[in-house]
Amino acid sequence: MAKIVLGIGTSHTPLLSLPPEMWEEYATGDSRNPELAFPPDGLIRPFDQAVEWLKSEGRSKYSGSEPFKDQSARFKTALDTLASTLQQAEPDITVIISDDQDEWFYEHNMPRFAVYWGESVPLIPRGQVGNAGNAVMTKAIASGYGEYPMDVPVASHFGRFLVEYLCEHEFDPAHITHARQPYGGKVARRYPTPDGELKTVRETADHDQGLPHGYAFVVKRLFDSKPRPILPVFQNTCYPPNTPSAKRSYQFGQAIGAAIRAWDEPARVAVVASGGLSHFVVDEDQDRKVLGALERKDAETLKGIPGAGLHSAASETLNWISVGGVMEQEPLKFELLDYVPVYRTPANTGGGWAFGRWQ
Repeated sequence: MAKIVLGIGTSHTPLLSLPPEMWEEYATGDSRNPELAFPPDGLIRPFDQAVEWLKSEGRSKYSGSEPFKDQSARFKTALDTLASTLQQAEPDITVIISDDQDEWFYEHNMPRFAVYWGESVPLIPRGQVGNAGNAVMTKAIASGYGEYPMDVPVASHFGRFLVEYLCEHEFDPAHITHARQPYGGKVARRYPTPDGELKTVRETADHDQGLPHGYAFVVKRLFDSKPRPILPVFQNTCYPPNTPSAKRSYQFGQAIGAAIRAWDEPARVAVVASGGLSHFVVDEDQDRKVLGALERKDAETLKGIPGAGLHSAASETLNWISVGGVMEQEPLKFELLDYVPVYRTPANTGGGWAFGRWQ
């Protein structure tokens, strides 16, 4: 029988690949980001308006760039620990639960849940990201998600089993067996604003696209570009109207855990949550609530995280909640290696970056 031997939760922000001297320059892009959802109501607000609002209430936590060097060092320590933990576990299958952000899925096809179960999946190094005027920054960010092309092995046989198991247990996942180039399209950001709904639509030109970044990060950083077989599992955390609730993501994780335990092969399985926690605006209260609930195996708290706290990229918290569901019946215990809230502007933009493992 298959056995879950390890769980991992990791952020995958570009800051993990950038030297701290570049964080200030990278943060200049936050003022142009139209997807800033602010706690506690989760409403989208313009950057300048948010700065004034937070300062007037004494809630701006930005203290300048001085903490960045120490925070960067903490990132490296935590990621090195997770990488050695995963590699030493030698899993036969690594299930990665993450999400897609304008990579494979667009408005013409946006499944709530999906499983990729081809024999392999291409990893294609990322192109222009970050500050187009800074080639060094662009190269550093791209390197965090894979520096050279490869075909990543996929646990195909278990992948089909998982699709069928989910279908038999009240889930209706999409399934994917190969990448079909090119990828491109439009995605609307239907997040709430104080006076309605955000009207932003992002369009991505057709391009060759390999394994989406949440999965490529695990291959590059945790497997050191020498991956054992993975199984990419997708949740549409980011883009309404078919995003899952915290309760549904937890149930999704429960079903994945049950499928692993029902797999009639002697496989060692690791499960990874890639993404989160809160960003593009830091929400320490919610992050700490989620991390504490994972430590306690507090299912009701995890299922009860409100939708208002899961708008924009903070929705990647759902990937951790799913792995919490996977681990509900496992003897493995959650250990938080580090939680690093990075405030990089007076608008409290940045992220609550977290690193943990179930052993």
